[in-house]
Amino acid sequence: MKVPHWILVCLLFLRTTAFAQQTEADSLYAAAYQLRYENSALSLSLFEQAEQVAREAGNTKIEALSNQQMASIYYRGGQFGAAVSRYQQALEINQRIGNAKAVADIEVALATAFFAQGKLSQATTLYLEALRYFDQVNDKPGQIAAWNALATIYSRQNNFSKSIEYTLKAIRLYEASSDKFRVLVGYDQIGNAYLRQQNLIKAKEAFLKSLKLYTDLDNKAGVAATLLQLGNIAYQRKQYAEALQYYNKAVVLANKMQAKALLVSAYNALGKVHQKLKAYDESIQSFNKAIVLAKLTEQKIELEEAYQGLAQVYAITNEQAKSSTFGLLSKELKDSLYNDSMLKGLNDQLLVFESEKKQQQIELLRKEQLLQEVELKRERERQQNYNVFGVILMSLIVLLLFFLFQYARTAKSLKRQQAELLEKNASILQQKEDLTQLNKVKDRFFSIISHDLRNSLTTMKLYFDLMSNPNYVPENNAEMSRQISGAVENTIDLLENLLVWASAQIKGVTIHIQPLNMHRVASDTIQLLNGTAHQKSISLNNALPENLYALGDADMIHLILRNLVSNAIKFTPEGGSVMVFGNETQDMVTIEVKDNGVGIQENALKTLFDQHLHPSTKGTGNEKGTGLGLLLCKDFIERNGGTISVTSRKGEGTSFFITLPVHRHSV
Repeated sequence: MKVPHWILVCLLFLRTTAFAQQTEADSLYAAAYQLRYENSALSLSLFEQAEQVAREAGNTKIEALSNQQMASIYYRGGQFGAAVSRYQQALEINQRIGNAKAVADIEVALATAFFAQGKLSQATTLYLEALRYFDQVNDKPGQIAAWNALATIYSRQNNFSKSIEYTLKAIRLYEASSDKFRVLVGYDQIGNAYLRQQNLIKAKEAFLKSLKLYTDLDNKAGVAATLLQLGNIAYQRKQYAEALQYYNKAVVLANKMQAKALLVSAYNALGKVHQKLKAYDESIQSFNKAIVLAKLTEQKIELEEAYQGLAQVYAITNEQAKSSTFGLLSKELKDSLYNDSMLKGLNDQLLVFESEKKQQQIELLRKEQLLQEVELKRERERQQNYNVFGVILMSLIVLLLFFLFQYARTAKSLKRQQAELLEKNASILQQKEDLTQLNKVKDRFFSIISHDLRNSLTTMKLYFDLMSNPNYVPENNAEMSRQISGAVENTIDLLENLLVWASAQIKGVTIHIQPLNMHRVASDTIQLLNGTAHQKSISLNNALPENLYALGDADMIHLILRNLVSNAIKFTPEGGSVMVFGNETQDMVTIEVKDNGVGIQENALKTLFDQHLHPSTKGTGNEKGTGLGLLLCKDFIERNGGTISVTSRKGEGTSFFITLPVHRHSV
């Protein structure tokens, strides 16, 4: 596309006045950069001319930057092949001129384009290459971006352990950074990390800062992407109306810019939120739009998500044939994206990367050891010289005193070095103990996942396979739906407790003690679990005094009550009741969660809070648990300065008692 005459006249005027000191390539690049969001086609034309002029003039900086900006425009427009080609040209130029920082940044951008095409192996290779440079120069923003990207890849594969591991690395880097580095780190990057950790409050804070920054910079692509993420946060918080508003704003902006990559994600998001709002026609329309665009732009990951979304909607609307068709399309595409050989390739790349890191550490330790040996050798030589000098000048008292003084100073130095070595040994032993503890946590984590979570998911799969069988005629749809719902809820409870427990074990917990209205805490818990209780016709009653206050961490106390009431519902037969009582003594508040359920055998009471056994029992509705919830309750209540205990009689019900420090407040 040729540049209009008036644009060239403006550029000539700019070069002869404000841009008099810039080259023609610089002026073309500056004009193209200003138009990159408002007029993508004209901006591309200007960048192409800037790249050509820069290449002829030997201006490698503008040549590389022009290719990089063109790649960014192609990426927003969903032309990933063209984006990859331009990124590769920019990469080759910067490699040729030895600009390592630019090479690493372009590798991250190129990897993102490969990821959008579903080429996960190529993306992983480039992310790791960039990470090697970022580690070498201690570039924290770059490290955070690379670890975030790797976490996203493993999250897409449902490899949550690796995703959590890399997300935690990004968060630790951010939280340990100085204010200077925090300014450099993109708020959207850290927002994504918090979002994967389900820390929705911090995620929203980061994305709101990111939204303001992109708005101030008039970066419409950044604004649209951030609106999409804010919608995802509202969606996860089940605030579907708010999520819908964010998604619609993102669609409007992405349409204006013809940002097809963003549009596909936005349509998929709209499809999910419309499904939650039971607007099934709108949900199907949104997923179909996502499919058309995803096919056009070859976004295989987003295409698989759209297929999966349609399969779920058609299952809800009882269109089993369509649900089955799109379910098969989703499975085939997912299998092509995440096949065994590809996953093995990713793991092999990570093993090589981690092996290199360990080898570097070993080499560093070896050099330190050699330096210490040289220093010790020198020390021995000095000691020998002192001895020789002392023998030769034994008859001279002054020189003898001097020798003794030198010897004493040397001995003091050796003692200090010995103390430092002892301190290092103690540090190494502590690190070994920490690693041993982390290994135990890992083994425990995988034990629960491989046994309880796999059993729950297997049960759900059997339910879904049975219901999707065209030859199966259900006798009681309501009962089958109730069983499926129960299995899903139990799996969600397990995952929530498991993630909270793993986070507490791996990075510890921060406790914020504050006054809590226990009547209000119990009301929130009952409101949250009313649906589960209603399925079993169980009544939930809050008998706590309205002015009963205790001191504790709000999130922990909510989790404790939620687990205790949920357990009471699980082990109470249909038509039963669960009561929450409480009273205040001189310095403590006692809360009782009482049910009239099946009770607990006396021998089981002894191991109920044993962290090595974590016993589990099926509920009255065949609900399955891991016992992990009670371990979290015991751990969290003790961290809050309280206690937990239980009384029960088989067949008559169970009462759990927790105590917390009382809060005296003025009326």
